[in-house]
Amino acid sequence: MEPEKKADAPFNAKDLIKPKRFLGLHVDKQNIIKWFFGSNAGVTIVVLFLIMFFLAREGVGFLPTYQWELSVYRLAGLEFCDYVEKPISEQVAMHSKLKRALGAELNTVSKVDRDRRDAALLAKSRIEDKVTLQTEPLQEALKAKAPPEKTDPLRVALTQATTAAVSTATLPAIFTAEEQIQLKAELSALQPDQAELPPFLKSLMAKSAQKTSEAKLKYAALISTVDAFDDTAEKLTKVHSEIKKIALETKEAANQLHMAEDAKKQLLEAATTAKTEAEKQAFLKDAAATSLAAIDFKVRTQPLRDKLPELEKLIPEYITAIKKAAEGIPENAETPEARKLISQVRTQLPKHLSHVEQCTQLMRDWDYAKPVPITQSLTSFLFGGDWITNSSWQDFYGVVPLLTGSCLIALVAMLISMPFSVAAAIYTNQFASLREQDFIKPTIEFIQAIPSVVLGFIGISVLGDLIKSISLLPFLSWVPGFPVQERLNMFNAGLLLAFMAIPTMFSLAEDAINNVPRAFSEASEALGATKLQTVFKVIVPASVSGILAAMLLGLGRIIGETMVVLLVAGNRIAIPDFSDGIGTVFQPAHTLTGIIAQELGEVSRGSSHWQALFMVGILLFCISLIINFFARQVVKRFKFHKS
Repeated sequence: MEPEKKADAPFNAKDLIKPKRFLGLHVDKQNIIKWFFGSNAGVTIVVLFLIMFFLAREGVGFLPTYQWELSVYRLAGLEFCDYVEKPISEQVAMHSKLKRALGAELNTVSKVDRDRRDAALLAKSRIEDKVTLQTEPLQEALKAKAPPEKTDPLRVALTQATTAAVSTATLPAIFTAEEQIQLKAELSALQPDQAELPPFLKSLMAKSAQKTSEAKLKYAALISTVDAFDDTAEKLTKVHSEIKKIALETKEAANQLHMAEDAKKQLLEAATTAKTEAEKQAFLKDAAATSLAAIDFKVRTQPLRDKLPELEKLIPEYITAIKKAAEGIPENAETPEARKLISQVRTQLPKHLSHVEQCTQLMRDWDYAKPVPITQSLTSFLFGGDWITNSSWQDFYGVVPLLTGSCLIALVAMLISMPFSVAAAIYTNQFASLREQDFIKPTIEFIQAIPSVVLGFIGISVLGDLIKSISLLPFLSWVPGFPVQERLNMFNAGLLLAFMAIPTMFSLAEDAINNVPRAFSEASEALGATKLQTVFKVIVPASVSGILAAMLLGLGRIIGETMVVLLVAGNRIAIPDFSDGIGTVFQPAHTLTGIIAQELGEVSRGSSHWQALFMVGILLFCISLIINFFARQVVKRFKFHKS
C-alpha cells in the first residue's frame, strides 16, 4: 500500500520577497550591511562632535581666566612698567647686534692667531688630563719638599706617561709639520713645577695678544660705539628696576588674595553640604580664617606714578645719548656678517626712537582702573606677538609667532612638494610603463610608512648639518640667508614635511588623473593631438579639481604634523625677522602643533596655560575645517562636466 502524499502548500506570492533566514531570523542581509556602514558613518560624526565638545569645554574658560590675568597686569602696574621695558629690550637687542658685528670685525685680524693659541692650550690641557695619575704624586712630593731621590723617579714616570700621551695626540692642521714637532716636544717635557710656559706656547700667546691689540686699535671707533650703546640706558634701567619691584609686590598680593577667595568659596560650598552642624561650623571658621583684606590698587600704584616726572626727564636724555652713540656706527664693514648686523641696527634705530618717544605719552595716559573687556583677551590671543609662559613677570598667550612659524614652514613644504608630486603623478599615470608604475607607486607610497620621529632624527643629525655646510660654500654666498646660522630652522622642517606630504598628494593627484574618462584622450588623439598635447590640454584640465583638492589635503597634512617640526624647526618662539627676505626661512621658529606637544604635559590641569593650549587646538581644528571646506569648494568649482 502506497503512503499518502502530502498535499502541496498553497502558493503565496509573498514568499518570493520574504527575506531568507539569517542566524535563525527573517532578516534582510542587505539591510544589515546598510545598517552597519551607516552606523559607522554615524559613529564618525559623533566622534567629530565629541572632539569639538571636549576642545570647547577645556578652552572655553580661557577667555575669562586670561581677562582676569590681564586685569591684574594692569591693576598692579606691570603694564606701566612694560612701557619702559619695551625700549630697554630693544636697546639691549641693538647692543647685542653691535657686539656681534664687532666680534666679526675683530676676527678678521685676530681669529687665526687666537685659534692657534687656543688649539695649543687645549692640547696642553688634554695631555695634562691624561697624566693626572702621574702628576698628583709628584705635586704632593714637591709640596712636601721631598728630596731629589724621591722626586726624580716620579719625574721620570711623569715624563714617560706624558711622552706616550703626546705620541697618540693629533694636532690640528693650523700648525705646520715643524710646529707640530716642536709643540709635541715641549708638551712632552712639561713638569708641574715649571714656572713659565714653553717657548712655542709663549710665542703663540704673545702673537695672539699682539693681534688682539692691533684689532682693537683698528676698530677703536666701533668699540667706542658699542661701549657708548651699553651706557645709554643705565639710568633708565635703574629706575625701571625700582618700579618693577613695586609692581611685582602688588601682583603677588593680588594673586594671594585671589587664591584666598577661591579657597573661601570652596569652604563655603563644603559648609552647605556638611552632614553635621559641627562640620559646618568648622568649614565656616576655616573660611573666615582664609579671608584677606582687600587691596587698594590706587595706593599701591601711586609710587609708580610718582616716578613719572623722573622718567620724563630721563627719556629725552636717553634719546640724545642713543643718537650720539649711533653717530659712531661705521658706514661700511669688512665682513658680510658685520654688514648685515649693522644694517639691521640702522633699520631698527628709527623705530626704536619712535617707541621711546611714544612711551612717555603712554605712561601719562595709563589708568590702573581702566577695565579690561573680555574681547581684549580674545584679540590678545589671536593677534598677540608674545607667547611667554611660566614667567615671574607676566604670562602672555599670543599665537602670532606660532601661527607665523606654521605658515612659513607650510609654505616651504608646499612649494617643494607640489611640483614633485604633480609631476610624478602625471608621469606615472600617462607616460610610465607598467613595470615603472609597479616600482614608482609602491616606492612613493612607502614613504608614508616611515615614522615621523625617524625623519626628525634624520633632520637633526644629517639634513641640518648638510644645509649648514652647503651654506658655507663661498660661491653660494649670494643666496639670501647664507651662511645659515642655525642648523635647526624652518627650511629644514619644510624639506622634511614636503617629503612626508608627497605620498598623499601624489596618490590623490594620480587618482584624479586616472578618473578622467578614456574617451577624452581617445577623442583628442583622433583629432591628431600628440601625447603631450593630450596630457596637458585635455587630461590635466579635466582632472584639475582633483589635483587642487590633493594639494589642499596635502596642506592639511603639513599643518597638522607635530613631531618633525618639534624636532627640527628650532623651537624659537618669536616672530621671524622678515628683513632677511627669502632668507627668513633659515631662521628657527615654533609652530601651533609643536607648542601643544612640548608644553601640554608640563602644565597643571585647569590653569590658564592649560586652557591656552586647548585654544591653540581649537584654532588648529578650525584651520583644518577651513582647508577641507576650500578643498570641497575647489572640487565643485573646477569640476569637469562629462557632458
